[in-house]
Amino acid sequence: MRRLVLLIALMLPLSILPAQAHQPVVLLGSDSTAARGPLLEDGTVSFAITASFAKAGERKGFRANFKAGDTLEVQYLIIDRRPENKLKNNQLPTLVITSPAGKRTTLSFTERTKFFEPYGKTNYLYLSRLSAAAEAGTYSFLITARAKSAITVGVGDREVPGNVIRGVATPTATPTATPTPQSTTTSVATPTPTPIVTQSGYTMADVRANSSRAKCWTVIDKKVYDLTNWISAHPGREAPILFLCGKDGTNSFKAQHANESNPMARLASFLLGPLSP
Repeated sequence: MRRLVLLIALMLPLSILPAQAHQPVVLLGSDSTAARGPLLEDGTVSFAITASFAKAGERKGFRANFKAGDTLEVQYLIIDRRPENKLKNNQLPTLVITSPAGKRTTLSFTERTKFFEPYGKTNYLYLSRLSAAAEAGTYSFLITARAKSAITVGVGDREVPGNVIRGVATPTATPTATPTPQSTTTSVATPTPTPIVTQSGYTMADVRANSSRAKCWTVIDKKVYDLTNWISAHPGREAPILFLCGKDGTNSFKAQHANESNPMARLASFLLGPLSP
């Protein structure tokens, strides 16, 4: 009996650990309201939304879709380092969640639980967690700074690829939807011939074998890229790049940089070659 109690005690910490592979989304300066921010097409998919602020009063927001019967899972985290971990609770950004019916919930800080995120090898502190039955529709999330700071908002718990829409979504039946992928393809194709491809193609096994900080390969639109040197140079912190290592990062990259010419041009400079069928 004592052995059984000990076994349960050892297993409990593992059972309450949060999802550890949240898909990263970085909020931009233009995401100044929830309506202007990115839309998570499925709020049950695990996303890590990062918001950085230079001064008090700045706002950033995003939205997430839920269906009837879904669970709303939200976590408020800060990196366990200065200046965030030295800020008092009343100096950290507020997070207000508005349901489709208009109900507003401001997350209150109830804990300071340490959490090590292995993908980015980063220590975090949980300050608040929310788990509730979701209304069907679109939830709005608005983050307001009260000092220079940065936070991460975890949404969802399903470890599957998710889609993020930036800008105004257009109906699939309208003709304006057609030029969007064409402009993206053109911006990527222009710099592609620059790198010298030394072989006819790389396999997913090759990509998976290079899935660390020391050697980080990823696949985007059936092309293989070596992002090793970009990890420390990425202006949106290291975690979004580390998330791509060793896997197909097409959805993650497009969710963050769809139709942006500069990231596409930068990506082309890391091209290794095509992905073999």
